[in-house]
Amino acid sequence: MSDFQTVTIIDGNFTGKGNFSGYNAAGQRIHVPARQMENHGLTDRKQIKFPLYALVVEREFSSVDASGQPTGEKFKRAQTGSIFLNEDDMMTAANADDLLRLKTKNALASQAKSIGLTDAAISSLLSVAI
Repeated sequence: MSDFQTVTIIDGNFTGKGNFSGYNAAGQRIHVPARQMENHGLTDRKQIKFPLYALVVEREFSSVDASGQPTGEKFKRAQTGSIFLNEDDMMTAANADDLLRLKTKNALASQAKSIGLTDAAISSLLSVAI
C-alpha cells in the first residue's frame, strides 16, 4: 500500500495561497499543503530550519481557469502526504505500516503455535495471511 517516495526538501518558499513549494536536491518541485506546514508551526520561511523530510505521492488534480471553473484538463504533481522536521520521525512513519504487518504476522504465528499447529501449518498460514 505504501506507494510513496521519501524526500529531503532542501529549499523552498511559501506561495501566495499559503502553500509551500519545496525543492529536493535534484530540483524537483514538491507541493506542501499549507495545513501540513501550519501543523508544525511553520507559516513563514524564516521559521524553517532546512532540511525538511517528506513522504511524497503523485496526485492528479483538475485544472481550473482564471475564474475557478474546471477546464476538463488534468495534471499531476508531487505532493507531500506527510512532512517532518527530522529524519527519524520520517523514517518511523515511512516504516510504520510494514512494521505493523510484521508484528501482526508474528502475533499470528505465536497464537497458532499456542493452539498446537505444526511449524509447517504455521508457515502455510503465514504465507497467505495479511
